[in-house]
Amino acid sequence: MTTTTTPATRRLAPYLGIMLVSLGLLTGVTSFPPIAAQISQDIHLTDVTYGLLGMLSPFTFGLMGLLTPLVVRRMSLEWAILIAAALMGLGQLLRAFAGESATFFTFSIVSMLGIGAANMLLPALIKRFFPDRVASVSTLYVVLLVVSSVYPPLFAVPIAQAAGWRASIGVWAVVEFAAIVPWVITIIRGRNSHTSVAVEAPVAGMARKVWSHPVSWSLLIGYAVATLNFYVMVAWLPTMLTETVGASAADAGALLSLYTAVSILTGLFIPGLLARSGNIGMLFTANAVLMIVGYAGLMIAPGTATWLWVALAGTAPSLFSVVLVGVNFRTASQQGAVLLSGMTTAGGYFIGASGPLVVGVLRAQGLTWNTVMIMLIVSSVVAIAVSWNLRRRVNVDQ
Repeated sequence: MTTTTTPATRRLAPYLGIMLVSLGLLTGVTSFPPIAAQISQDIHLTDVTYGLLGMLSPFTFGLMGLLTPLVVRRMSLEWAILIAAALMGLGQLLRAFAGESATFFTFSIVSMLGIGAANMLLPALIKRFFPDRVASVSTLYVVLLVVSSVYPPLFAVPIAQAAGWRASIGVWAVVEFAAIVPWVITIIRGRNSHTSVAVEAPVAGMARKVWSHPVSWSLLIGYAVATLNFYVMVAWLPTMLTETVGASAADAGALLSLYTAVSILTGLFIPGLLARSGNIGMLFTANAVLMIVGYAGLMIAPGTATWLWVALAGTAPSLFSVVLVGVNFRTASQQGAVLLSGMTTAGGYFIGASGPLVVGVLRAQGLTWNTVMIMLIVSSVVAIAVSWNLRRRVNVDQ
């Protein structure tokens, strides 16, 4: 196993691997919504099927949160992340050639399986290769993760206008395929030095400790709130802005990029704040309050300072960062990090996965966007309610 005495040159490949996977992690999720109308002309998506597509991402991520801890007991973390990156790129590329909605769904699932696995592997990889630099490496990882959700919607419409929606969907696979290279190098080096090994099984009782600890469940609920809010807004924000304020497709895509970009700023500070204070609950509460203000603005005055309300609502994805980084600050071992990461991502995604579909059903029933905003405000209050359990520094695997 890599330790703090491992030469820096030995850690360059895994460092690049972590960063490239992070940079491509959410491209498969946010590249679709801004050009959904154009894609629908070819593969005929209704409101409900569009909601199902939005639900697909978090549901698949939740499934991988359960399966990945089992997989990494039988193969190394390096092989697991390499396969995850390959699935991300392959699914994204192949769905660009889909001729019907069923094919698009199928290859979207392939991509989402890879994203879901990579999402929970990255914290454990940081703990494995950079135990002495968890805060600094996590900072860059979180920032790049958020960046991966920003640039696809920003460029999706221009690329689609210039080269068609298929190019706009498939071009991002380049990043995922590039991420494979440093992991191949890491695996080869690991074989030569006999350091590439599967994650050890948790010691007796560790899984029970993790799953029964109130801090674990509070992190899970926070992740569920983030999932619900993020995937509802990513799937429906462009449509909502078009209908409520008359935004063009390009403007709606830019505002979606703004929504996801807000977390870049918070991502710069979250790991450092957690390292110094250990108070995850404080960050939960601050995020939730800003979200509530943003949703209230979109309800009361959506056409006035729209960018401000979208930016405030965009603090919701910061909860992802808080939880993902918090996993390494609430566990004492690599095995514990894998268990807690799997629990929070699986449970959080399964609970929050229904959000996009619920909105699709509400829209099919003719309910207003204010109803959706109220639903998201209620979820923000839930995040505040569980923040009390997260104020102290404890390890859930001890």
